[in-house]
Amino acid sequence: MFSLFRKLYLGIIFLLAAPLFSQNIYLELNLNNNSMQNIISQSRQTTNLELFRVIERAGSDKRIGGIILNISSYSASQDTLWELRNALENFKNSGKNICAFISSADLDLYSLATVADKIVMDEQGLLMLLGYSWSRGYAQHSLEKLGVGFRELRYMEYKTAAETFSRDSISEADRKQYGEILDDIMNVTKNTITKARSWTNEEFDSIINNYMMLSAKSALEFGLVDYTGRNESVLEALEEISDGIEIKNFVVYGNQNTSLTKSKTAYTPNRSSGFLSPVIAIINANGMTDMEYGMAAGNLANTIREVSEQRRVKAIVIRMNSPGGSAEAADYITEAISDARKKIPVVVSMGSVAASGGYWAGMSANHVLATPVTLTGSIGVIGSWYYDKGLSGKLGLSVETIQRGKHADLFTGIILPHRDLNQAEEARFREYILDTYSDFTSKVAYYRGMEIERVEELAQGRVYSGIGAYNAGLIDGIGGLDDAIRIARILADIPEGKRVVHSEFPKPKFMDNLLERILSMQVFSARKKETNASFAADLLFPLPLLEDLRFRIKHNGKAIPLLPLENHLSSR
Repeated sequence: MFSLFRKLYLGIIFLLAAPLFSQNIYLELNLNNNSMQNIISQSRQTTNLELFRVIERAGSDKRIGGIILNISSYSASQDTLWELRNALENFKNSGKNICAFISSADLDLYSLATVADKIVMDEQGLLMLLGYSWSRGYAQHSLEKLGVGFRELRYMEYKTAAETFSRDSISEADRKQYGEILDDIMNVTKNTITKARSWTNEEFDSIINNYMMLSAKSALEFGLVDYTGRNESVLEALEEISDGIEIKNFVVYGNQNTSLTKSKTAYTPNRSSGFLSPVIAIINANGMTDMEYGMAAGNLANTIREVSEQRRVKAIVIRMNSPGGSAEAADYITEAISDARKKIPVVVSMGSVAASGGYWAGMSANHVLATPVTLTGSIGVIGSWYYDKGLSGKLGLSVETIQRGKHADLFTGIILPHRDLNQAEEARFREYILDTYSDFTSKVAYYRGMEIERVEELAQGRVYSGIGAYNAGLIDGIGGLDDAIRIARILADIPEGKRVVHSEFPKPKFMDNLLERILSMQVFSARKKETNASFAADLLFPLPLLEDLRFRIKHNGKAIPLLPLENHLSSR
């Protein structure tokens, strides 16, 4: 009887794994992440690193003939889409094929799909290829209505982080710097799509400017996709790119219940016990540069130092996603990286945004990479002064102060300081802010090997795309996380072909990842500790704007290296 059960068990296992014993298998990358089930499922994963390892494994797996890229309801940041496309390009270089399945897509998602040999679009799908825009909201008049006074302590041309609260329209500095960033990113996308689909620049411009919204039927007519339909059309496209061979065997990475192929065979990255293998540590540095929140700089700095001392760790890659915040916190990370690189190589991979304090935090690495769409640079600091200009009166509150010392009442008040700065006080703040700026630029000059005069030309708070930063010498190259790992491997003298273990720090937490995906807020997360802000502000301000305002009020009068609230571009 035991022998019979054993045979049955082995038979079931064999049937489930049967596709993996076949040839010309197609791997379905089911990346769709819109349903709650998928949100929870993907929160169990670590980062995009696992996805890249799956693609890498498939490229060298002789049984895998190609990939079905199922992105019919996929959403991700611009940098992730760019990195994913690069990984799939490397897969194609191994001589294998890709078929993409899309439904509703914007310009960035469509650009990802063009990596495929054939694109299949859901017959009820919609392409919205509008282009790129950058916009900014202004709350100057809202503060006035609330009775909140505001003084912008700004002494750098392009450091516009406080303009949200000091202006009601775009400044020339923002028009120039973000206009150039839009040009850089549009050119990257245009070059990618025209090359992949064999279009001219004029054809691309015509689609964007004249036919920006296309049904599946129109997309097929204009040559943006190759098939319309669903599962059967995908199989038809696979047969075409496989020279007439019918594809029957599939494996899946992602949610099997919502897959196109309905395969029950999972495909995962190569797992290595790695008992004797060298380790490349990937350290995630996400959120504002703050001592307590975001990066939690004190803990993160300790992690960097501790990891660098582990015997098996041969290199560190730091994945940086931050719009800045506290200069102190940014400098904690810079010093920790500087200490770590005395022992092992450290490479920084910039994600969506690593600017201002985010740039400061990562500039001391051996090698710094950014994607073309990363926002970085913004070497500068700014201060703000919020004060009570009638708010307490509107709320029926009053305050009286007795003091010893000419400036002792500066921070007194119920909700905000009860008065504006006087001329002498502003002069002292100016000196302090410029001292912090001088420290910032001096460290850029030191770590980037530049003359201070050249840094000053590039600084003044100016924001760059990854391409602009590379051309200016502020970073060492254009690339993503995979490129950073490859460079770290080279710097660590790890022989080609030797197995390496990739270990992530801090260890991702399930609930943290889940909440991040549900809220879909990349940088400004709700804080657990409340700061002084009026109930009226809670009602009148959108959550991201309110969180930004709270952060600034918490650091009232301090020099902060921080980007504006609008830290990413929108694409449709």
